[in-house]
Amino acid sequence: MSSLRDHLQACGQDELLAQLRRLAPVSYEEFVSTLYEDLDQLIGLVEADAKDFQDASEDELNRELVRLLNARFYAASHDHDEGGHVDVRVRSRDGRFSWLAEAKLDNGPAYLSKGVDQLTERYVRGTPGHHCGGFLVYVQKARCAERFATWRQHLAANASSFEDLTVEDCKSRQGLAFYSEFVLPRLGTGVPKYRIRHIAVTAFREANAP
Repeated sequence: MSSLRDHLQACGQDELLAQLRRLAPVSYEEFVSTLYEDLDQLIGLVEADAKDFQDASEDELNRELVRLLNARFYAASHDHDEGGHVDVRVRSRDGRFSWLAEAKLDNGPAYLSKGVDQLTERYVRGTPGHHCGGFLVYVQKARCAERFATWRQHLAANASSFEDLTVEDCKSRQGLAFYSEFVLPRLGTGVPKYRIRHIAVTAFREANAP
């Protein structure tokens, strides 16, 4: 497999190489990093059609994102039972790796906190190969970045609710994504901390916009 990868890279076949990473990731880190690159592009497609999603429900937005992920040959599903019905699940084709995400419409920090609690207390395993996830915040109002910054501030201010919490920037989606990492109580220390990528999705368009 590595020789094929080397050949594709040498020939400048970047999209074929990316497809190989989607279908047969060699590590969890590759699985997650490739997923995040794709996810940012797919979220961009949703944001480009914000006028179609400004009044959409969480489920409608989740289904659209899952549809786009499956179109890129991910094994993605909505409402899959993982100790409860998780909003978005993405697995590697061989089942070795998984990534789960909970999603909420932005109805303020207290409401968003319930989504993180659902994700970490009910759905995720957190074991190696399953220790990264996502929290999608669908913002259907103006000033998305400012609203999302309020969520980050709220999370950091409630650090005592999480064991060994760290919060850091996401360079690839500056101001519209960040990472949090902490120890899952069900596992404790000695394994990788659970890492969440919090992502704002702008689903707002001015009424008089073209």
